[in-house]
Amino acid sequence: MSGLADRMPGLSPFARRLFNQFWAVAGAVRVRTKILGVVLTLVLILGVGVTFQVRSTFRTALGHELRNRGVSITRDVAARSVDLILVHDLYGVYQLLLDTLANNGDVRYAFVVGPDGEILVHTFGEGFPAGLVGVNTVSPVERYHLQNLATDEGIIWDFAVPILEGRAGVLRVGLSEQAMRTTLSHVTRQLLVTTIIVSLAGVAAAILLTWLITRPVLDLVEVTRTVARGDLSHAAAHWANDEIGLLNDSFNAMITDLAGARAESEAFDAELLRRSRELAALYEVSRVVSGQQDLTDMLDGALRCVLALMDLEAGWVLLLEPEGTHARLVCSVGIPVRVARQEAETGFPHCQCGRVLEEKRSLLITSLDETCPVRGLCLADERLVTGHVAVPLVSKSQVLGTLNIACADSDCVSHEDLQLLGAIGQQLGVAVENTRLWEEVRQKEAARGQLLQRIITAQEEERKRIARELHDDTSQSLTSLMVGLKVLEGLRSADEARQYLSGLRAIVAETLEAVHDLALELRPSVLDDMGLVAAVDHHVAEYRRRFNIGVDNRAVGFDGRRLPPAVETTLYRIVQEALTNVARHSGASHASVLLEWTGHHVRAIVEDNGSGLDLSLARQRRKLGLYGMEERATLIGGSLRIESQPAMGTAVIVRVPLTDVPTPPHSPTSTTSAGETEASRC
Repeated sequence: MSGLADRMPGLSPFARRLFNQFWAVAGAVRVRTKILGVVLTLVLILGVGVTFQVRSTFRTALGHELRNRGVSITRDVAARSVDLILVHDLYGVYQLLLDTLANNGDVRYAFVVGPDGEILVHTFGEGFPAGLVGVNTVSPVERYHLQNLATDEGIIWDFAVPILEGRAGVLRVGLSEQAMRTTLSHVTRQLLVTTIIVSLAGVAAAILLTWLITRPVLDLVEVTRTVARGDLSHAAAHWANDEIGLLNDSFNAMITDLAGARAESEAFDAELLRRSRELAALYEVSRVVSGQQDLTDMLDGALRCVLALMDLEAGWVLLLEPEGTHARLVCSVGIPVRVARQEAETGFPHCQCGRVLEEKRSLLITSLDETCPVRGLCLADERLVTGHVAVPLVSKSQVLGTLNIACADSDCVSHEDLQLLGAIGQQLGVAVENTRLWEEVRQKEAARGQLLQRIITAQEEERKRIARELHDDTSQSLTSLMVGLKVLEGLRSADEARQYLSGLRAIVAETLEAVHDLALELRPSVLDDMGLVAAVDHHVAEYRRRFNIGVDNRAVGFDGRRLPPAVETTLYRIVQEALTNVARHSGASHASVLLEWTGHHVRAIVEDNGSGLDLSLARQRRKLGLYGMEERATLIGGSLRIESQPAMGTAVIVRVPLTDVPTPPHSPTSTTSAGETEASRC
């Protein structure tokens, strides 16, 4: 840090260095000492200055007074001694001088020097000092002459006054300044005592002043040290409404701002830590999940990972059945499989954990019902299960199952843990959905391969059948026709020829009928010529005749219009396949077919009153007929739904969206409810 002198322009480098050295020492002195030193120095300087000023002024005044007094005494004695000297009464002059000494204590001597320089009279009893006469002389025209003499007694003010203009001599009077010095010393002592008293008062005032100034500053320093240690709970006291009070208020405001900033920082750090922990947990779960393709292995690994993250021991995973009301156990850790399976079969969704279906969020259930299978279960550390956490596995706002964690304490997880488990539940829900979709795709691919194999086999079988039909029926008929023509060549009678031609005509008619039937089986011409409604009507009529099953057939909303060829062919084949399944597998006595064109959609519904079927079992066995119908509907952008229950019949519903097709006019009979009511008679 640069020195204070470095901020002062105009100083030489040497002066700056000296000032910085001085400030390094002076700046380290405490403020209280600085204030005391400044006040005491000012008082002392003022006291000493006043003392010397008063002493000098008083000395000047006393000297002036002593001068005037000496002149007055000397001139008065000189005037009174004129007559005595003129009459040569030297004794009288001597008495006058003695009276002067007696009446003026500061007069040390007096003597009269004659005109010729001899000493006429003096007050020196032991002898006149030699050389005293010549130290002070006065001219006749002067009023007086003063000469200061340094003697053993101190400074003597020697006054010389001419007597009768010098004709009668000169009077010399010596006044000591001892009285003046004594007075000056007394006054100086009084001034010094006053200075000391004022200094003490100034020191006391300075102490009080420094206490008033430094005490709040020291308190502020202590608060700053407390703040520096990280404790923001203290505040500086407001002493007064001065600058220090304003400083304390500003510092307190700064502490408040720091506390708010710290709270925000701590909240941000906590949120960041929570997010980091959540991301780490999600990463760990995703790492475990991504390494598994089997649904059970994936959920088992995810459960173990979650238990390790939560530092808990036991849990289980349930997946909902397609109807969404019952669950099955997928995996469990830390609890017997029997107990976990019983929890899945008897508890869910009637227990409290079933609330996750409605709330779709993680729930901490702290008190379990007495009927709950896991209540009171002993964990590995010999603690009893008193509650558990139910985490919904959510995908696309749909609960697919629950991940459950057993708890022996009411605070086994925090609110942040519940949020983290909720995020993990969403991740696992998506993983479950993806796994199911992947399994469905894999099954569809397998079924597609089987269907393709079956189609190829069916094509080969159909070719064999056509070849057999052509060989057995058509070929024999043509052979018979060729033999008959050869025979006809040998006939000579016209009657015999006509009779024989009638037989050949019958053979040709039978052959033509057989070829026609074979062509209809391969591709009904009515579908190309008349459209879907007429083709279905024709097929239903043949179906009634062939299988002796009653079939109701109805078309709504077509009004003589045609669908795109691909849609007509697909719907015709689906209806054909559905009716074939009714005849082969359902044991139904009655069926119904509904074709409905509504808006930009067309539907085909085939229902029967047969024995029905188990859809999950049928899908597990990969029924190629059902899969073939689904594939046909998917290829034209439609969807196929099968509704069936054992002993309640089956309904096959195909729905195909239409684009760039004229919308049929509104008809009261073209509503979906009417079609479904008509079709539901089965």
